[in-house]
Amino acid sequence: MKKYLFVLYTLLCCALFVLPVHADIIWEPDDYFYNQHALDCTYINRMFTANGPDGVVIVYKNPESPQIVTQLDNGFKTYISYIYTDSDGILWGIYEGPDKTGWLPMDYMEVVYDSISFVEDYSAELIHESGELDNAYQNKDIYLWNYPGSESFYIIQTNDSMPSYDRVYVDEESRRWGNVNYYFGYKDVWICIDQPTSDFTALYPTGAPSRNTSQTDNTQTATNSSTAKRIVPKQNTAVVTLTIILVLAVVLATAGLLIKFKRKE
Repeated sequence: MKKYLFVLYTLLCCALFVLPVHADIIWEPDDYFYNQHALDCTYINRMFTANGPDGVVIVYKNPESPQIVTQLDNGFKTYISYIYTDSDGILWGIYEGPDKTGWLPMDYMEVVYDSISFVEDYSAELIHESGELDNAYQNKDIYLWNYPGSESFYIIQTNDSMPSYDRVYVDEESRRWGNVNYYFGYKDVWICIDQPTSDFTALYPTGAPSRNTSQTDNTQTATNSSTAKRIVPKQNTAVVTLTIILVLAVVLATAGLLIKFKRKE
């Protein structure tokens, strides 16, 4: 009996040890090219809008294969989790659709304004101040915003552990906003420290404040012209050559076995 209790206790300890680790595991794409080049890829996890030549962004099998997987119409929004830089310095992002996965040129994708964009635009106005939301808001519904003045938000209920922040921004109405690095699955979000339970209408009855919502990353704005030369992956000749060699080897080996069997007959 003691032996079984010891085993049960050990398994329980392992489970308690594993759970906190799994909470922050970054999802990795189920893609052959990514698996082969994972160390060369950078995790970004940002939303982008398609803006390619001739009104579409073409998704290819990978940055070394011109095989077309699908295409995205301009204006289509999608998350890009990882980017890869090829030998020519071209950035490629992995597209993970509902039934198709591939890679697309990031030069044809415009970042959707988010918390990273906000910090880049207002870095000079941010105050480095650490704190935690007042305990008076325990077990109450509060709003987590993409950035101060954003119309995108999440409504969550707090518990005994309150959201903590490490940067503060004072908006146009002298309200303080705290940048929350992580809170139970929500990353890089903002809380209105002074009015955490207020919705958008209560905070901004006359509408959203003016923000610079233009593209803020280092990709180039796409040239929507039919005369522009579209970015296409360069075929990896080494892989093609190796594939041909392997195919020929299989053909020759098969032919050799057939000849051998005929001689035996």
